[in-house]
Amino acid sequence: MGSRTMYHQLKIDYMGINKFEKIVSKNGLTIQQKRKRIITTDGFYEKCDTNLINGLTLNNINQVIAGDITYLILKDKTYYIFTLKDMYSKRIIGLYGSDNMLAMNAIMTLKQAIKLRGVEINNCIHHSDAGSQYKSNEYKNMLIKHQIKMSKAENCLQNGMSEQLNGVLKNDYIIKDIKNLADLNKQLKEIKRLFNEERPVKELNYKTPVEFEKWLHTTNNPPKMKLYDFTNEIRGTLRRHNNKKSLVN
Repeated sequence: MGSRTMYHQLKIDYMGINKFEKIVSKNGLTIQQKRKRIITTDGFYEKCDTNLINGLTLNNINQVIAGDITYLILKDKTYYIFTLKDMYSKRIIGLYGSDNMLAMNAIMTLKQAIKLRGVEINNCIHHSDAGSQYKSNEYKNMLIKHQIKMSKAENCLQNGMSEQLNGVLKNDYIIKDIKNLADLNKQLKEIKRLFNEERPVKELNYKTPVEFEKWLHTTNNPPKMKLYDFTNEIRGTLRRHNNKKSLVN
């Protein structure tokens, strides 16, 4: 994880955050990001596709889930990571790895989310890019079965939260040598646990996603999160309701 997130997780009170970041950087403890890029979106945006979350205001979990596909290159072998994330709590609700980009891998990820959320996931919005995996008949039928509405991003900016998660998965966590796909998914399961239960999130006032979801049960006035309106706004990808910097005060 990043040094700023680590600072809050360790609850350091004897030095400032800027000094801590300098110490981490000076001692070579930062991860160098790899620049090679592989295209993981093999579909295209059609006229029938609609961005249903444009300018939407959220105030609870299970209202919008966002999906995407990223990749890892280990020993010259490419693996693909399928993700599903709750846009409100930032919780990873589906994470699955494969050596191909077939739709069945997206389905496995969706099954994880449905198992975790149960009937509460019904009637939510599923937001993703225009990848063919999300347009397969089996995937769409599973969404229909749970009354989940499909939303499509016209470009990567309109799926920014998933893109952000991709960067975290590839740059903030270290996946060790992979023996097989079962080993990859075992490691991804642990990464999902670490992300959801131990990684503080700035927008959640440095609560973890799991802590934030538990906190939601204690309040009658959940904070609002306004998603960016790409139709009427010009700049940015996300704005907080009433210009608040975080969802939790």
